[in-house]
Amino acid sequence: MKFLIYNILLFLSFYNSFSQELNAEVVVNSNLVNQTDKQVFNDFQSSVYQFLNSNRFSSDSYSLIQKIDCSFIFTINSYENNEFNVNLDINSLRQGFNSSYKSSNFLFRDIGIKFKYQSNEPIIYSDSRFTSDLSSLLSFYSKIIIGYDMDSFKENSGANSYKEAKEILDKAFNLSISSTWSSSNNGGRINKYWLVDNLISNNYDIIKKINYNYYRNGIDLMVSDKEKGISNIKTTIELFSKIDRYRPNSILKEIFFQSKNNEIYNIFNNDLDIINIEEIKLILNKIAPFYSSKWNKL
Repeated sequence: MKFLIYNILLFLSFYNSFSQELNAEVVVNSNLVNQTDKQVFNDFQSSVYQFLNSNRFSSDSYSLIQKIDCSFIFTINSYENNEFNVNLDINSLRQGFNSSYKSSNFLFRDIGIKFKYQSNEPIIYSDSRFTSDLSSLLSFYSKIIIGYDMDSFKENSGANSYKEAKEILDKAFNLSISSTWSSSNNGGRINKYWLVDNLISNNYDIIKKINYNYYRNGIDLMVSDKEKGISNIKTTIELFSKIDRYRPNSILKEIFFQSKNNEIYNIFNNDLDIINIEEIKLILNKIAPFYSSKWNKL
């Protein structure tokens, strides 16, 4: 009997490791909260970790090596009577082909999120119904992360994940008492609503294509043909100049440079002889002026 139970547990462990998509790190920073007993925050961290690393958020099966490394960093602004107000920083990584190098693919900050959580309360995942703000929040970003990862390997392959994220947002908007699911949250531009709106809109396919080319024709060639990889990254980034006239303020463009500005700088700075550095500086200063102090150091 013990042998049978052991084999069942081993099978379930094996099945889970070859099915679930995320390898998520969860960090909870409660330094801003004057709370003597931190146990609730420890429980919260453990529950979120379990939710992200045990649930499946797509119909695809992932092997251990395919799992997406990501992090969810919660900064607690306030906590009272089981009500949390947090800022959430999400980052997912994408590994280069035949390389141990990992690139930041999706980097996003969601501020002023409100939800309720009670110690040892299970976070219930459901594709068909709204169970809680916290469950919806974690499921929403899990699907976005999966979609971003899929899009970096094959164009538009993340479309279904974005559609499912939009369905989560719509349910939460209609059933939640929180305003953080609305289009007007955080000044009406950088929020969950506009993030998924851009991702499912054909108007922004070109930016998703840029992200795809950056990885498949750039980062993935850095081991086998570094010169060609860097040249392709330059050509890919130049595409932003052509679309800025009609899509100047896309949240997807902001995410691209927010997640990759350090990487882009390091790629060009370490191989100044491969490209015309003055030319790329002009391009970068034009399309991503917020990072001009960095570009000008090239």
